[in-house]
This record gives sequence, structure tokens and C-alpha cells, in this order.
Amino acid sequence: MAKFKIKKGLSDAEMFKNVVEEETFETAMLKGEAESKRPAPLRKSSSNSQEAFYREFLTEKVETQIGKHLLDIKMEYFKDGVGDFSIQVKKDGRNIVIETAPKKIK
Repeated sequence: MAKFKIKKGLSDAEMFKNVVEEETFETAMLKGEAESKRPAPLRKSSSNSQEAFYREFLTEKVETQIGKHLLDIKMEYFKDGVGDFSIQVKKDGRNIVIETAPKKIK
């Protein structure tokens, strides 16, 4: 075993600056635990509490369904040669209607 001289007065960071730790079972498990304890990313919080209240009605499942349908519509517009489209949300009695139309070029 080789002898290494350690200079006096060094900080821990300076002493271990060239040391590379091999990943072991223990370090891999500790890294996995740290990642699992990390909080889930939150949606953008609205500065207006009323807007945040309205967003509570949209669950992740509903947002995903709306997003999938809008993507399908966007692809249909793309096949027709339309670059971009507008979205309007309307209330029809107890139903909510989302209407799309090609954007007008000014």
C-alpha cells in the first residue's frame, strides 16, 4: 500500500478533490431514496386566487383528455394546410363547448 502525504491545513473539499467514488449498492439505494423523496413538480401557481379556484375543476385526467383531442384537431388542420388555429370556449346550457377555427392572417 502506497503512503500518501496529506498537507496540513487543507479543507475536506481540497483533500478529496481528485477522488472519484465508485457506485456501490448502498450509494445507488441512497440516490434512489433521495429521488423518491423529492416533491412532485407543481403546476404554475396563479397569482390570482380566483383563477386558482377555477383550475381546481380541471383534474389531470380531464386536462390530458382535452390535450389529446386538441392535438388530433391540430393534426387535422395541419393535413389541410392550416398552420395555426384558435380556440374558443363557450357554455351551452349545462355543457361546455370548445370550438376551433383557423386563425385569420392579418
